[in-house]
Amino acid sequence: MKATIVLGGNMYDDSTIEHFLQDAAAIGYEGVEIRGVGELKDGHIPQERAEQIKAMLDSYKLTPTNLSLFAGGFACNTEEENEEEVRKWARYLDFAATIGCGMMRLNPGFVHSAEASKADYAKAVRRFQQCADMAGERHIRAVIEMHHGTLCDTADASIAFLESVGRSNVGLILDPVNLYQVPTEYGISTIERLKPYLFNVHIKDIVELKGSEYPWAFGYSDYVPHIGRYHRVIPKSCSEEERYFCHRLINQGGIDWYEVFRGLERIAYSGYLTIESVSKPGSDLPAHTELARQCYNDLQHLLQITADKGVLR
Repeated sequence: MKATIVLGGNMYDDSTIEHFLQDAAAIGYEGVEIRGVGELKDGHIPQERAEQIKAMLDSYKLTPTNLSLFAGGFACNTEEENEEEVRKWARYLDFAATIGCGMMRLNPGFVHSAEASKADYAKAVRRFQQCADMAGERHIRAVIEMHHGTLCDTADASIAFLESVGRSNVGLILDPVNLYQVPTEYGISTIERLKPYLFNVHIKDIVELKGSEYPWAFGYSDYVPHIGRYHRVIPKSCSEEERYFCHRLINQGGIDWYEVFRGLERIAYSGYLTIESVSKPGSDLPAHTELARQCYNDLQHLLQITADKGVLR
């Protein structure tokens, strides 16, 4: 499997773009997924600063593969709020065009696919089409991260939404961790169905716990306040018993990465493998440079093992 190994910026949310890019280059990553947080929040980025970031990317020989943005959320917004989201999207398109980034994350709405009303679903489709057309004029793709609690929380829901939008420059980020939390399938059969739409794959790991006693445990419902900093979130209408998870290093958690890589090999995937591991401050996982280096080595080791064992064939 020929894929580009990319460093995601989420482990540098509390740091600087300079630190992020310097580490990515020094460790050996080929590309970076830049996050829409900190100075890049809301897309108000001076042209001079965008050109500085472009110059750094060029000097480090790093490809900006995706802007991991908190934009959209259309199904849950008023029309006035969606107009502002479209304006924000336009600002990010300017930034992406300046730095040479060909893909931008856009969210259809943080409401469970089974609970969205027909009107809200149609609203999300219409706005997504609008933003995809704007991106298409710049030869940029709009990508949806498959995520629990959203209109694209399963393969069925994701494919249905993409077919409703009907734009060739709209595709998916497969994130097995997000689907593990639903829980729903993320293995070979799912990947084969996603083949026409798959633009990116997120690599990280977590494991489900028996309870909340582990000091760094987090609940499934934690995504609501976390994402709620950026999007309006509509949780499930029926209450469920809380489930708990914790972050783990790649291939040390609950995700069957051998199954994932077999699926990617089956469809001849040649896109991005984007490391998106995170570490809470003070936890038993490393952070920043140490985590980025550990994850790079872990992914290389995992790819080598799967190749040696005949998984990637």
